[in-house]
Parts: sequence; C-alpha cells; structure tokens
Amino acid sequence: MNYKTTNIKDGKEIAISGSFTFRDHDSFFEIVSLIKGGDAQKIVFNMAECDFIDSAALGMLVIAHDEASSKGVELSIKGVQGKVKDVMFAARFDSLYHFE
Repeated sequence: MNYKTTNIKDGKEIAISGSFTFRDHDSFFEIVSLIKGGDAQKIVFNMAECDFIDSAALGMLVIAHDEASSKGVELSIKGVQGKVKDVMFAARFDSLYHFE
C-alpha cells in the first residue's frame, strides 16, 4: 500500500493505492495517528487506486472508524471499485462509512 495525504476543506483526503494488506499495519497506523492527533473534522479515504484489500486491512479501517467516532471526526470512502468494493460491501462497511 502506498498513501498520499492532501488537505481538503475541514480535513484531509488520504489516497490509498495498490494492495492494502496486513503488511501495511505500520503505515496505516501513521494514518490513524493523523486522526488521533489532528484537528481534522473530516477524513476521506480515496480508494480509487486500491486494487486489493484483505481482512486485516478491513480491520484497520474499523479501528480508524472507532478512533474517528471517539473524536467526532466524519469519515467517508470514495472511489472504491471492483473487487475492493465487493469485499467492503460484503463486510457491511456501508453501515460504518459513508460512501461517496
């Protein structure tokens, strides 16, 4: 997984590209630290360039959701497609995240 963070109105957009798997644990927790220590009111995960996601990565996104909820940060996912979208909807991520 590679990621790039950009500023948007009231928050940050985090573009995730490539395969998002268990091996990305350390990198993803850099992202979680942005939620913990930041003042963003909104975080958007742009998944347009993510081509694979495993169950561990789904778990990391749940952790991000829990952290954001405790801080009142709005989370959303945009650009998800293909098999990544199928996996997220099968895992009922539409009940945790707003999809754009």
